[in-house]
Amino acid sequence: MKYYKKIKTERGTIAGRNILSLALLGIFLILGVCLMAGRLLYTRNTRIYTNFVYSYAHLIADNISGITPTKFMETQTKDEDYFDIRYTFMTAGIHEKEFRAFYLVIPTEDDLIYISEVYQNLPEGKEELSAGQAGFLEHRPYRPGEKEIMMQVLAEGPEAEKTLYRGLREFDGEKLATALVPLYTMENELPALIGIDISVAAIWEAMMNMFIMLAVTIILITSIGIGVHYRVLERTLIQPIVTLKTGADELVSKLDSEEVFVSDIHTGDEIEALAHSVEEMDRSLKQKTRELVEITAEQERLNTELELASSIQMDMLPCIFPPFPDRNEFDIYASMMPAKEVGGDFYDFFLIDQDHLGLVIADVSGKGIPAALFMMMVKIMVQNCVLAGLSPKQALEQVNQLITERNKESMFVTVWLGILDIPSGKLIAVNAGHEYPILKKPGGCYELYKDRHGMAVGMMEGIHYREYELQLEPESRIFVYSDGLAEANNSEEKLFGIDRTLAALNEVPDADAEETMNAVRRAVDTFVGDAPQFDDLTMMCIVYHGDEHARMPENKLISRGVKSVLFM
Repeated sequence: MKYYKKIKTERGTIAGRNILSLALLGIFLILGVCLMAGRLLYTRNTRIYTNFVYSYAHLIADNISGITPTKFMETQTKDEDYFDIRYTFMTAGIHEKEFRAFYLVIPTEDDLIYISEVYQNLPEGKEELSAGQAGFLEHRPYRPGEKEIMMQVLAEGPEAEKTLYRGLREFDGEKLATALVPLYTMENELPALIGIDISVAAIWEAMMNMFIMLAVTIILITSIGIGVHYRVLERTLIQPIVTLKTGADELVSKLDSEEVFVSDIHTGDEIEALAHSVEEMDRSLKQKTRELVEITAEQERLNTELELASSIQMDMLPCIFPPFPDRNEFDIYASMMPAKEVGGDFYDFFLIDQDHLGLVIADVSGKGIPAALFMMMVKIMVQNCVLAGLSPKQALEQVNQLITERNKESMFVTVWLGILDIPSGKLIAVNAGHEYPILKKPGGCYELYKDRHGMAVGMMEGIHYREYELQLEPESRIFVYSDGLAEANNSEEKLFGIDRTLAALNEVPDADAEETMNAVRRAVDTFVGDAPQFDDLTMMCIVYHGDEHARMPENKLISRGVKSVLFM
């Protein structure tokens, strides 16, 4: 049984389940065969016994035919005819142990009249029949069903069937095969009935013996079958499975080695095919493991490069606050949170000279490394053009021309670019398809400013942009952002939107730039919850404090024809 133990599982064993199945099959086979054979035997033996008692009853009837039984009723003496009848009973097989009684009776309307002693051959332990059930000219009441049978003879007379009754009945706790045969006088007078009872206990004894013999035979055959089946099962199934299990364990333990599992199973069936499948699986696993190691190493290298790219990207953005600690005319704060390791959004602010501050926020189409590379290129181009003295309009037109000349990937970027004249508070801006800025007047609340939009940079050659001018009063605020703010969604796929952005800003209307950004960030985090970040999220807030000594000179960077908008 060593293999029986080796393949043990939580619910048992293969061998155990097979043996149990065979044992149950044997039990059901025993029950089925015994029931079927018992029914056949019972039916056959019943027929044999009823035919047997029927034959004896007719034998006796033939031997005593012509005797006049009525004179017994008249004389109530045991004459020569009585002893002839008695002798016939005795010589008809009464010595057989199965015989229980022979009797001669005459049916009346009220009872049965015994005109001959009932011969009794009772089984051991049974008492003799009581008075009234046996003897000469004794009367006995009808038992249930007897009267109907007896009266049939009275009604039909000599024309009645030769066999009046033949079948099984139960008397005094014992099953009997009974035959009642009519007996007529030579003058066709009132018929008497010859009755014979034979015990059928032998039927039950034979059936029990048969059941025992069948059960022992089936148990023996089933045991031999289980033994043979187990030996075959052990050789063709259990041993190969144990071999496969051992090979699988070795396969797992030696997964990192180059040694390949080779089976030694030659059963010529599905088990052998399974063994070959395990061999192929081992080869495939080792190949996939080698590939996975290479892929993992490459992925780790890429992750390292992505981390480095993310670090470089963040270093490209102004990240030291306050950025100009010696300047009190304005306060500025910005942040960029990429949806992936690197992003396509960027912000920038820089002093063009002592009196002018450049402000940029942009959103590149796409995400990931391509967007990050494109972003860095656009950032540098915009900054170079502004530092070269170009106005916002001229700077974006120049950048658009440079990008479209070599933009094979058809990427584009939305940009909001502004130049603030620090002493006067004049802001010249241009919007290339970017989100509307949000402005706040001194003492007022944050409101969306729907400025004039142009096409995104990089979409087509020869784009011309239009500038607009804002006049910032002291304590005015500008909040610019990428579409990742309004399009931030929660687990229910609802967007954060502009209304929630304005509500978050107006909760801290007079806060400094950093606190304003933090308030918006907290509102977004609360709304989004556990939902993953969908897009890059970039924000920048500028608070203009102004300078009471600031001059209001003509801004040389403002192009002719630009409309001026007072922001009081």
